[in-house]
Amino acid sequence: MKNAVFLLINSYIPNTATANRILAYLRSLDKMKIPVKVVFFLPDDQKSRINETYEYVSVEYYWNRFYINNRVFKYFSYYLYTLLLKNRLTDGDKVYIYADDYLLKKVLEVKGVKVFFEKTENPEASLPKNRLYHPTVQSHLELCRHVDALFVISKPLKDYYASKGIDESRIHIINIIVDAERFSSVIKTEKAEKYVAYCGTADNNKDGVDILIKAFAKVLKVHPEVKLYVIGKTPSKNEAFENHRLVESLGIEEKVVMTGVVPAEKMPSLLKNATILALARPKNKQADYGFPTKLGEYLLTANPIVVTSVGDIPRFLHDGENAYMSSPGDVNSFAEKLLYALDHPEESRMIGTRGRDTALMSFDSYKETKKLIDIINQ
Repeated sequence: MKNAVFLLINSYIPNTATANRILAYLRSLDKMKIPVKVVFFLPDDQKSRINETYEYVSVEYYWNRFYINNRVFKYFSYYLYTLLLKNRLTDGDKVYIYADDYLLKKVLEVKGVKVFFEKTENPEASLPKNRLYHPTVQSHLELCRHVDALFVISKPLKDYYASKGIDESRIHIINIIVDAERFSSVIKTEKAEKYVAYCGTADNNKDGVDILIKAFAKVLKVHPEVKLYVIGKTPSKNEAFENHRLVESLGIEEKVVMTGVVPAEKMPSLLKNATILALARPKNKQADYGFPTKLGEYLLTANPIVVTSVGDIPRFLHDGENAYMSSPGDVNSFAEKLLYALDHPEESRMIGTRGRDTALMSFDSYKETKKLIDIINQ
């Protein structure tokens, strides 16, 4: 019997960076006619499932077997699911993990199984803790030393793990990935409303949404006809309150639309019809080592992008060529780039087109998925 390839993910939460990355992997693997078994361990609040069908990819939701919506029982269920998975694995199986350290630790205990782990952020800024497991940076690094390959999303993150004693030959960069088909049928509509759009988890520390709001307030003094759409959920009630209060203090309530979470099928149209797409990431540990996956979707729209020069972004995007680059943490710099893009529509259109070309060349989902599966199948 041929050994199986498993993809293990904690949860499927639609319209998140993780979900979009996983879906792009699955579509590409199915096109490649590579059989894989995908396992999701815990549900989101809506018990969401993938609304797609595949010929070669099978998807299982372990939470469908036994799950009680209670914090204590949630982690007890997770513990049971990991035991079920461990008992299912056999010598020679290959397991790709896009989940937490607890699952990685348990799979590493199974002899004869090849283990592949993906990490998209610096562990010093992103290690999750729960009732079941409290990883430290050192325990995380020790686990990573035992995987057959470690997939990361940026060169700085690869350099980080290599500097911590992990064999560099086992660390591989899988870029952000884009699925061009998601935007292929979306037509930009000509309408009166102009808007700058941001999408993602509306986080100030990670994505600088407060910087974007302040910069947009300066733009309104020159272009009062423009609106700002902040698309996505704010990570905490306190931060949501702060951003709403910031909007009120700047007197721009009628010009800022905070949509909250929108259905995945509506996102391409919202992004495509924007005048400018914006990401004001500040410079910090999270930004320096990660790479914002939303940039891939931004670029696919062929709209001009205003983004800050942090992390790996300058490796792919260059100011005035395929994007407008701003200094991180600088409200005035970001406002100037937004104004320039608005004041030079023809140039902006060309820059947006070149940005799309960059995405198709550097972030193609089929190419990046092939890199991943070729390493797994070595």
